[in-house]
Amino acid sequence: MSKSRAKSESNIYHVMARGDGRQIVFENDEDRKLFLALLRNRKQQDAPIFAWCLMDNHFHLVIQASLPVLSLMMQQIMSQYATSFNTRHQHTGHIFNQRFKSEPINDDSYFLTVVRYVHQNPIKAGITKTCFYPWSSYGEYIDAPRIASTALILEMLGGIGAFQSFHDISSKTI
Repeated sequence: MSKSRAKSESNIYHVMARGDGRQIVFENDEDRKLFLALLRNRKQQDAPIFAWCLMDNHFHLVIQASLPVLSLMMQQIMSQYATSFNTRHQHTGHIFNQRFKSEPINDDSYFLTVVRYVHQNPIKAGITKTCFYPWSSYGEYIDAPRIASTALILEMLGGIGAFQSFHDISSKTI
């Protein structure tokens, strides 16, 4: 029997899913582009995505949606992605370890902390030395949004410069 999800009063959640057995779920850039296209298409369903990061064997999202909308959206994205992945890579079986995990975000401080955590995840993994990682929403805050809804966080932090300072790895622990 599955455990019920904790509800966020703000309807903002940190969503994660890992590959089955920690296997790679994004083998190449085409896989990543497909997943992002699925996210972009689902964003239109009134579920703003504030941050995202695709690692080789898992992903992170910070998203605002009611639990029923979030559950349906993630089920559709993960199912469509898995079907395509299995077809393109001649793979069979589960791609993701289990249904997605979601942690409720109920206050502004934690919201900003989770966004920073998501953007710093590639640094923690030793993939890059800065938050400029091509498979995260960090660059959308500096340049132009494509998937991420950036206005709220930029307003909360006081603009792009403050956003960059907030993510500065030299003054913050991951």
